[in-house]
Amino acid sequence: MNKDRWKQIDELFDAALDLPEAERAAFLSAKCSGDVELKNEVLSLLKAATSSDIFLEKSAMGIAAEHLAGEQTTTFNSFFLGRTIGTYKIEKQIGAGGMGEVYLAYDEKLKRRVALKILPNEYTSSDERVKRFELEARAISALNHPNIVTIYDVGNADGINFIATEFVEGKMLRELIDTKLRLKDILAIILQTCDALAVAHHSRIIHRDIKPENIMIRPDGYVKILDFGLAKLSEIDLKTMKNFTRTAKGLIIGTPAYMSPEQVSDENVDHRTDLWSIGVVLYELLTGVNPFKKETRQNTFQAILASEPPPPSSVNAEIPGELDQILLKALEKDADLSYQTASDLRSDLKRVKREIDSSPVWTARNTELETSNSGEKEQRRNYFIYGFTFLLVPLIAFGFWFYVGKSQNSPTIEAGEWINARHSQLTESPWIEGYPSLSPDGKTVVFAGDSNNDRNIFRQRVGGKNLINLTPNSKESDTMPAFSPDGKFIAFRSERNPSGIYVMEETGENAHRISDSGFHPAWSADAEKIIVSDKAAAIHTVHTVPNSSLFSIDLKTGEKQKLETMGDAIMPSCSPNGQRIAFWYVAGGKLPNIATIPADGGNPVVIADSEASDWNPVWSPDGKFLYFSSDRGGSMNLWRVGIDEKTGKQIGEPESITTPSKYLRHITISRDGKTIAYVRYESQSNVQAISFDPKSLKAGTEAAFITRGDRELGNPMLSPDGELFVARNPTRTQEDLVVFDKKGKNWRNLTDDKFRDRIPRWSPDGKKIAFHTDRSGQYQIWTINPDGSNLAQITFSDKAATITPVFSPDGTR
Repeated sequence: MNKDRWKQIDELFDAALDLPEAERAAFLSAKCSGDVELKNEVLSLLKAATSSDIFLEKSAMGIAAEHLAGEQTTTFNSFFLGRTIGTYKIEKQIGAGGMGEVYLAYDEKLKRRVALKILPNEYTSSDERVKRFELEARAISALNHPNIVTIYDVGNADGINFIATEFVEGKMLRELIDTKLRLKDILAIILQTCDALAVAHHSRIIHRDIKPENIMIRPDGYVKILDFGLAKLSEIDLKTMKNFTRTAKGLIIGTPAYMSPEQVSDENVDHRTDLWSIGVVLYELLTGVNPFKKETRQNTFQAILASEPPPPSSVNAEIPGELDQILLKALEKDADLSYQTASDLRSDLKRVKREIDSSPVWTARNTELETSNSGEKEQRRNYFIYGFTFLLVPLIAFGFWFYVGKSQNSPTIEAGEWINARHSQLTESPWIEGYPSLSPDGKTVVFAGDSNNDRNIFRQRVGGKNLINLTPNSKESDTMPAFSPDGKFIAFRSERNPSGIYVMEETGENAHRISDSGFHPAWSADAEKIIVSDKAAAIHTVHTVPNSSLFSIDLKTGEKQKLETMGDAIMPSCSPNGQRIAFWYVAGGKLPNIATIPADGGNPVVIADSEASDWNPVWSPDGKFLYFSSDRGGSMNLWRVGIDEKTGKQIGEPESITTPSKYLRHITISRDGKTIAYVRYESQSNVQAISFDPKSLKAGTEAAFITRGDRELGNPMLSPDGELFVARNPTRTQEDLVVFDKKGKNWRNLTDDKFRDRIPRWSPDGKKIAFHTDRSGQYQIWTINPDGSNLAQITFSDKAATITPVFSPDGTR
């Protein structure tokens, strides 16, 4: 074979390998254009790759043991590869255990990858393993929590029992134990695990096999607990299920080194056994050593029952003494003296983490793990009402302090220095806060906050707690403050009469209007002009801003000039040397992008173009970078990209700057480059029901929860028959539609992918759900059946987005 032919085969092989297996044959038929020999050669390589994947993933000892046990796993593997079970096309094996094997499969109905767990077909429905298989399905399906793997489907097709769950990509905690995780990252992982177990225990479900191999960390830092295969449901009838809720004497189920004393001694176990296991995992993460694991199983059991491990601080001097006390309690042999709930353990760990976060002593170590304490969500307030969801939005300014000794003449933070940043919360008010602006020296921050139902401009010393209201006499909203380059003045937007852009002294005195319109004021480098947009971006989310323009306001003459941007533009930021203006825009119903123009207007240069939402650009003090908010890494976090201030051209690829925020916005940077402040946005919302009399049109006074939990449900709608809710369920990385029953139980995803699916509406007959989504490239109306089938596009506008569907009463329009 000549090298050109091989290169052709190699390129097609790589391209096909990235596709789901179900799509590869059609792809090759199209690309090979009748060249059968070429197509067959690539197909043979793909088949060999799939087989070698499975062979290499299985250990030699494991295969030998399976043959000795008569499991015949090798035959079982090859039997399922490439088969379709129900709607699931099996691609490759990704795990194996005594209760079945797990495969990566492609759901041909909903076009997504799933993890498919299959029970070996040599077992009948009366066998103990099938019943335990069904037990696992019940255990997982009874739970709904972002840190617990989601179950999609349970069924039997052609005599094969299966469970389909979400396919989680990431690393097992076991893989990360030797990577010297930061202490705060370790605590963030365990806190999320405690969150999930608290929900499971509340539903009377015990995992019974918590260990590093059953905890997965996604690339965005989100924790997922896997494998409830040993779960015990305490409400199961012990008479009919005694063989499964209790094990036979001498047959101990679990992983020895992580078992609680009750498991080892074969006593009755309850939810506290999981808390013991969490303690063992935490000890191992802190020290690198399992506190009880010995050379033999029997010696391990003896250590669990009789040995006291040394305090973690004696193994690792960096561990604070508070964690010694927590682990001493978590690993107490007497369950009655140990932690009684996962919430109690979480609270103690959270107090330690809070001290670490606020202490300058703790510096970060570089690590593979890209963490985010998204599992720690502070609930401030919630408002609930049946049929509609109010969101309270706690917006909290945070700051980063970089190397204190950094030269004043070199304010740029170099790549890699983020790991030495110190995160600190600046404000603690119960209000909605936004639009922070740091003084040039980084010692003061001004921001907009709600007080007595009015939005005012507040001033606070960085590191201080005393708030000063700079606009106390204004009866209308004052917002979007911006310090002048010398720090002596503050520009802001006001709705007072007359409304417009105002400028006041840094003390709040002598406020005067400079323009009758404008939002998001940005000072020019010479402080002679203020740039504004004529539309406002919402404080709590990225909204489309069609037909928004930029204007320049001369502070001496008051003259206002429209700047040419060749399209929409909002939230301007002026470069430090006065050469360019950055902004974000939305075009054609697509996601936001960032661009710059010359200071006097002109052709825009698009920056960091991607399929993600990029917005809120802010220049670095030296003009070498643009900092911006983006969800290209999963959550809306902080990024930066190198830029030539003179030409606006991008230099290099965007860099991620991971922060503790799950949704970051409203960025501001001090002029010495040492401090960045931003807003952390979090929200929770659930559904409640309240009685209503259709005759008197009066509602009751007592409301009952339909759903509970740390989530952000939106646009809930009850089906015409009153049996099911459909709602929007945004998470850190996705916006999907979910269905659950009128009691808030039996959740399932209608959609589960990267697209933004919003505002679902039932058809009058309950047979379809309409919603808008960006899955076609821009927002259009789609419909889907309540069982997740027949996903179809309804509108096809090329020029504009189409959103917010409503059915006519007869369901025909």
